[in-house]
Amino acid sequence: MDDSEFLNKTILITGGSGSIGTYLTESLLKKNCKSIRVFSNNENELYELRKKYSEEEKLRYFLGDIKDSRRLKIALENVHIVLHAAALKHVPICEYNPYDAVQTNVIGTQNVIEMSIQSNVEKFVLISTDKAANPTSTLGGTKLLAEKLTVAGMSYSTHSQKPIMYCVRFGNVLGSRGSVY
Repeated sequence: MDDSEFLNKTILITGGSGSIGTYLTESLLKKNCKSIRVFSNNENELYELRKKYSEEEKLRYFLGDIKDSRRLKIALENVHIVLHAAALKHVPICEYNPYDAVQTNVIGTQNVIEMSIQSNVEKFVLISTDKAANPTSTLGGTKLLAEKLTVAGMSYSTHSQKPIMYCVRFGNVLGSRGSVY
């Protein structure tokens, strides 16, 4: 998406206090967005982000979990673009806790998609992982399902103006909190 697509738009970043979410927030602050909503279940990271950007009037901080549809609905009011970066991302943690990986990466993504459709967002971008290509781990499998839900999401909208939904895959990023498997 080019810079003009963010002009006067309200953007929601799920997982906004994580390494990718923080990078997206910093990048969007350089654009002419109307506002940026940082959605995260990590209270301390939200607090630190708020301290770091205390002068930024565009930023709004939403404490919540993508597994909570009611909270998402509130956070998505009048949002134009969703950048969905919230996920469990560590291979060993997902392997040991597959139920939680499914709840967050699959059901949580489904919640974000459904609430985005109900809120009439214009664009939805899922931040996925290279581990979704030929998955051999719980992380890869859950992120592949999240991608499939995202692609299917466009056909589930009953509104005349359907959201455009994208999936992007990241590899291991130096300095991020992801895994190096």
